[in-house]
Amino acid sequence: MARVLILWNVTEEDVVELWRQDGLAVPWETVDEEMALLATVLRDGGHEPTIINIRDDLATLLDTIATVKPDAIMNLVEFFRDDIEHEHHVPALFELLDIEYTGNRPLALSLCQKKPLAKALLVAAGIPTPRSLLIEVGGRVPATVALRFPLIVKPAYEDASGGIDGGSIVADRGALEARVAHVLAEHKMAALVEEYIEGRELHCAIIGNDPPEVLPLFEMEFSDPSLPRIITYRAKWDPFSPDYAQVEGRCPPLDLDEAIVAHVKDVAIRAFHALGCRDYARVDLRLDPVTGEPYVLEVNPNPDLADGCAFATSVRASGRTYGEAINRIVGFALARGQSRPPRSDGPSDDLLREYLANKKSKS
Repeated sequence: MARVLILWNVTEEDVVELWRQDGLAVPWETVDEEMALLATVLRDGGHEPTIINIRDDLATLLDTIATVKPDAIMNLVEFFRDDIEHEHHVPALFELLDIEYTGNRPLALSLCQKKPLAKALLVAAGIPTPRSLLIEVGGRVPATVALRFPLIVKPAYEDASGGIDGGSIVADRGALEARVAHVLAEHKMAALVEEYIEGRELHCAIIGNDPPEVLPLFEMEFSDPSLPRIITYRAKWDPFSPDYAQVEGRCPPLDLDEAIVAHVKDVAIRAFHALGCRDYARVDLRLDPVTGEPYVLEVNPNPDLADGCAFATSVRASGRTYGEAINRIVGFALARGQSRPPRSDGPSDDLLREYLANKKSKS
């Protein structure tokens, strides 16, 4: 029986709980309920789970690890001290402590969070992604913009659709300048300007390593023609907003040619590899409405694993249960720990080893 430590980090009240207290019907579980379900499926899988909300406290994190002595950590920490930049620092700590953990390593987490760098690596690997330009804080839209309108303007380093709303798509230079100024002022970070791909939006859940597998595709369908066909922050997180009401997920997509499905999966796997991902991730793409070419919008190395989310829906469409997928993800970390070569008792430095061997031979 393996000891599995489920780590997450929330310091504020759960808005889902507050909505429920006000008598509102919410289509999601609370975070506490999501964590409890993860513990249940891991226990059913023969493991011994412990759940800890570290609450932005490094001492709690370290003390818990020292007390539990986990065989593996299920890493669900997405930020620390309200700084998303710390997302990759948490697993870096696990590596320094020599503890195996689920999901992506620090470099992949950092690269995917920095959208311009991720795009540069995708382009270098020959993976299609919308043409773009980056405008740093203090900068302005260049005199000549060699991109095709309409464009979409995003905060360059936000996550989970942060900073994306109905005004993110712009159709002319005036709107572009206004939106860039808004992003620079409100988010205090660079603005990423991309050509907007109008076609179908597909999310590709990936699980595994040798080789990774793309699960059945999940399509985001948009029903209200008066609203932009994009996943805004409200569409993702506010169940009482018009943006949320107009988006419906479908898995697998209807009427999608098998050749296009195969091509999309190939592009998703190549993106997964290009950014150094492992264990699981989600690749979001748009299909060009004319050519059918898939363009990678984003690689999410730490997607939501809650039951009922897009990832879990794709899991079930693949014929697996939710519990099987969670136990498989944890199994990747446990297997890494079991296959790790034993540490050598001798020196690792070649010159030192040679010197000591020569000295011993002469004595």
